[in-house]
Amino acid sequence: QALFTQYLSVGFGIGRACPRRMMRVRAPCFPSRRPAAEGDRQRTLWYQFSQRRVKAWQPILTPRFLIPLYMVCGVAFIVLGISFLINSARVVELSCDYTERETSEHGVGYCDLSIEQDMEAPIWVYYQLEGFFQNHRRYVKSYDPTQLAEASSPETRKAKLQPCVPAVASSDGRVLYPCGLIAMTVFNDTFVLARRSADSESWQRLDVNTDAEAIAWQSDLSKFSNVDPEKELRPGQGTTSLQHQTAMDMWILKFFPPMSCEQQEFSDSLPFVPINVATRQEEIPGSSPVELLDCTGYSSSPACNFTRAGKPFDCHAPGYRLVKRKSWGVESGHFMVWMRIAGLPEFRKLWGKVDEPLKAGTQLRTYFVDNYPTKHVHGKKYFVLTTGSALGGRSDFLGGGYILVGSCCLIFSTWKLLQCIYSPRPLGDISFLASKSR
Repeated sequence: QALFTQYLSVGFGIGRACPRRMMRVRAPCFPSRRPAAEGDRQRTLWYQFSQRRVKAWQPILTPRFLIPLYMVCGVAFIVLGISFLINSARVVELSCDYTERETSEHGVGYCDLSIEQDMEAPIWVYYQLEGFFQNHRRYVKSYDPTQLAEASSPETRKAKLQPCVPAVASSDGRVLYPCGLIAMTVFNDTFVLARRSADSESWQRLDVNTDAEAIAWQSDLSKFSNVDPEKELRPGQGTTSLQHQTAMDMWILKFFPPMSCEQQEFSDSLPFVPINVATRQEEIPGSSPVELLDCTGYSSSPACNFTRAGKPFDCHAPGYRLVKRKSWGVESGHFMVWMRIAGLPEFRKLWGKVDEPLKAGTQLRTYFVDNYPTKHVHGKKYFVLTTGSALGGRSDFLGGGYILVGSCCLIFSTWKLLQCIYSPRPLGDISFLASKSR
């Protein structure tokens, strides 16, 4: 036991020297370093902190100190809460539940909104979903960040895309691009905003900025990179004569193509009909034909053919405009926003940005193309148009919470003040600490 004690003393640095009797059993001996001067050690901040010798202020919480403190905090919290509520009330918000709205044969419906207050730019366009659990563990893990960021040589082997399970390949055996449950369930409803003044009968299209720089997080812009669909596979990826769009199922191009054809005017005689990018069949040696987007020059000067109501359509017709999309494919702002998953089953995601003000009295019509199914899961879809403030969107919870806390502080301070007036107690009276006599 004495030997064990000596070993412990040496190991923890307790012993100053190595006893001779320990040398007989070859005990390890660690001579202690020469300590610094005692005055130098005590002057260091770390020494004072570790030895709990740092100067501290311990106020005596007397009623004269607590009651005014709670009153001041209560008044300050109530003032802040009222200012937050006023700031929230200045936010103009319009919403429309279009889950059960009737649609035409082309899947198009609309919501009419009346602007009663001036809406200053920027005006934010959101879609809101209810009953969608993006926070499910299997759903959150089902994506491959390497596939989304790798543009030069995307992975075409299913065995290398196990993080995307169960959404790895399409029915024809080709690898999905992008793969995973998060990507495959991307929100693909389309909105078209049109406005009409009080002295006009026709609806004019309202420009909405949907670029990734406008609606996506800046930190997400570098995480997504498009693969050139017309580029051939590299050696080692498969049949080198195949293009990326043939070797992989690049379904994302149908949702977010490089070009779009926009209808500019709407009326009863000229209703809104969605114009889609046409598709074509491509033959694959030794396999069945695959359906591709009818576009060329993705990375340079894109050109696409379009269809309207199932028939070929020329976008150069009067009243239509051909738009080259800056953000397409996986670099689309809509796709980036969707890939940042929500933590609750009821959430909003940014869809676009309006950079011009809307005056009071303006009639707004929102056309929607109902592509995203929610009825079978008892979910709901909303279209939301709102302005912003220094604290974000419209929310009365923060202001109400501040008012509630401030009211509690005032009630507590008033109760303590009345207690001190009508039933005072001497401060520091040790008789209140004495134990009861037996």
